[in-house]
Amino acid sequence: MKFIYLAIFIAIAAVTSFSQEVPKFKDDSEVPRMTIEEAKKEFDAGTAVVIDARQTSAYTDEHIKGAISFPYDSPESEFDKLPKGKTIIIYCS
Repeated sequence: MKFIYLAIFIAIAAVTSFSQEVPKFKDDSEVPRMTIEEAKKEFDAGTAVVIDARQTSAYTDEHIKGAISFPYDSPESEFDKLPKGKTIIIYCS
């Protein structure tokens, strides 16, 4: 199971903190990325939060410990519920 989590973490995209306006990206190549080591360091330091963007059923079956379930099709009004002032790390596979 640790291998699965490692593979998921490697595929993450780090987006900006929601304490500021969210930038618009023209395509995936512009989305900020980070390594697994960078993600773990920020998560362990408490400066980042991990978001599981998969459907709730997938999150319920298995997820990264400490991840918050926030399905990719959540309404925009739900974004206000995300932690402020932290790096948001999203995974979806």
